[in-house]
Amino acid sequence: MLVIVEDGTGRPDANSFVPLEKLVFYRDYYGFLLPTTENEQKALLLRAAADMNGREWKGVKTHKSQAMAWPRRNCRVGVEMLSETFVPFEIEWGQLRLAVELYAADNGLGISEPAFGTEKEGERVTLLRNDPGAMLRPPPYASSRAQFADYLMLRGLQLIHSQ
Repeated sequence: MLVIVEDGTGRPDANSFVPLEKLVFYRDYYGFLLPTTENEQKALLLRAAADMNGREWKGVKTHKSQAMAWPRRNCRVGVEMLSETFVPFEIEWGQLRLAVELYAADNGLGISEPAFGTEKEGERVTLLRNDPGAMLRPPPYASSRAQFADYLMLRGLQLIHSQ
């Protein structure tokens, strides 16, 4: 199973927004639980990407032949029109967090917000979330819902029909 990363050109063979190495870093730095084998990690990463491709994002795909939902054209976030060759950081971080969320759901695990990150030398670094009153990007460890919010056609509420 090969992970082929979308590089902003609209690759027809891409199947992920991030390489496996980023998922491993995300796990190691923030302490999230993920599968231990490389094949299980790849499968989870690709499953998260497939889930994302099924969502309704703002704008339209840049190229009809591209495999992934991003990059996009005519995508406005706030007052900014995004580049047609750009995959936002929130999309990349969101795929990583979605992989964590899928693994947790599959295994009946909870996900706690990390308080510390772990540097290469094993040093623990406190993660602080300041609230200066301005709209900021969500931190990389925030939920996939928070990462994707500004980029989805509809954000937040979903209708559930009772039977």
